[in-house]
Amino acid sequence: MTSKRAARSVLAIVVGIVFVSAVVEALEFALVTAINGARVTDPETYYGIRNLPWFLAAKLLYNSLAAVGAGFLTAVIAGYAQVRHGLVLALLQTAAFGWALTQPEMSRWTPGWMWAALIILTFAGIIFGARIRAARAGASRP
Repeated sequence: MTSKRAARSVLAIVVGIVFVSAVVEALEFALVTAINGARVTDPETYYGIRNLPWFLAAKLLYNSLAAVGAGFLTAVIAGYAQVRHGLVLALLQTAAFGWALTQPEMSRWTPGWMWAALIILTFAGIIFGARIRAARAGASRP
């Protein structure tokens, strides 16, 4: 692997991680703020809103969509071995969720079933996004 390819691979993965995190966190914060009517500064209020059943369902949806976008974007930037880059991103995101579960302050605010659903759907979404890109890239070749 050339150094240019290696750098592109690292960039693809970093952009994917930043993308999924930025989209999910920004959207969640904006929704909680809108529902509250003002910026939320304490965790109890924030997670009291975020853990409403309909909000958790929405979270599964927007997390999944962000994951598909991150997988697709990672594959585009990588430009080769697109599904493998998606797999690396999915594994890193899963490791990040695993780390969050070991942090009492982070894990206590989210139900266990939600963590499991987020891990499964985010992993699958990233792979799906990378596969979509790989299929499109393959279809566009003469």
